[in-house]
Amino acid sequence: MILHTVKTSPFQTLALHNCLNLLAEADTLLLIEDAVIASCAEHADYLQLQKISQQGRLMVLSSDLEARGVNNNIGKTCDYHDFVNLVIKHKSQISW
Repeated sequence: MILHTVKTSPFQTLALHNCLNLLAEADTLLLIEDAVIASCAEHADYLQLQKISQQGRLMVLSSDLEARGVNNNIGKTCDYHDFVNLVIKHKSQISW
């Protein structure tokens, strides 16, 4: 059970794409920093993000959404308290 945190936009790097290729069924994906753009814009991996969201495994950091002036269209919006709880819940973390 791994917490994957992606911090770059899917329009800048392949980090999100590569992460999604390695994401296991028990893993959770957290979008932070510029990666929150992936929750509100159409891109190559958007359908896969929707699937993960429907499974309740996609989180998007609210403060980074606010900082970029965008709204979350998929996934669950979370705050820093939720972020800490995710880190505690998962056995390990991988940053992309």
